[in-house]
Amino acid sequence: MNNPLQYLGKLVKVKIDRPLGSLHPEYGFIYEVNYGYIPHTISGDNEELDAYVLGVNTPLFEFEGICTAVLHRTNDNDDKLIIVPPDIYLSDAEIEQQTFFQEKWFHHILVRHKPTIYLICGFLGAGKTTYSEKLAQNTGAIHLNPDKVCMLKYPYEEYENNWETCFAQTIDYLWQEIATYIREHKDVIFDMGFWTKSSREQAVNKVKQLGGNPIIYYIYAPDSILKQRLAQRKGKIAEQNLLHFDTKKKSFEEPSQDEVFVTIKNY
Repeated sequence: MNNPLQYLGKLVKVKIDRPLGSLHPEYGFIYEVNYGYIPHTISGDNEELDAYVLGVNTPLFEFEGICTAVLHRTNDNDDKLIIVPPDIYLSDAEIEQQTFFQEKWFHHILVRHKPTIYLICGFLGAGKTTYSEKLAQNTGAIHLNPDKVCMLKYPYEEYENNWETCFAQTIDYLWQEIATYIREHKDVIFDMGFWTKSSREQAVNKVKQLGGNPIIYYIYAPDSILKQRLAQRKGKIAEQNLLHFDTKKKSFEEPSQDEVFVTIKNY
């Protein structure tokens, strides 16, 4: 038997056998949303694990989306997955409203996904952003890169000449975004660098306070590789990073044994 909770926060493929507007084969009520099952699974009723597909207003035959919640029936051994498009957030009240046409005959509770916040740690040139982009593709998490956001928020001359101020303001903005995503039960990849132990500790504590599940990914590459990558970058900031590489590297604190982290050798 498959545990429905294992699907929370993950991409799930649904086979729709009762599309929007169809009739229940036995009881005759109309399906107000698309409804189907996860192939090759077994639920508590010895049938495939069922799923509501919400946030799509046209009849479907199959769908792939994020499992944003599990509807756990307390008076029936037949839990339901709640699947939505990756860019859609539904509150508990919205889920209750959209599934009421069938769930009104059952008692249940909604179990929501506790979002994972990936804190990407690594020095200049380690390949943090490249790895983060791949991680986002594999997990469906939202990728937030402070450098890119900063360059979008400020004119070129301003961030080139006042990088530290612009970057600090961007970080404050992104933490507000992360808080919103956590409330919406969405996973986030915070591709920031986190050079010091204290910055990682603060980030871990902040994520926990916001209700998320923090995990540190340390992206590592040897100094020789880091310098080669930095030499290929353009712009005033990149030139200064390469010129002062050794000085900057002294400011970087690798994760220590008393920290919980995952090492990714990226070279």
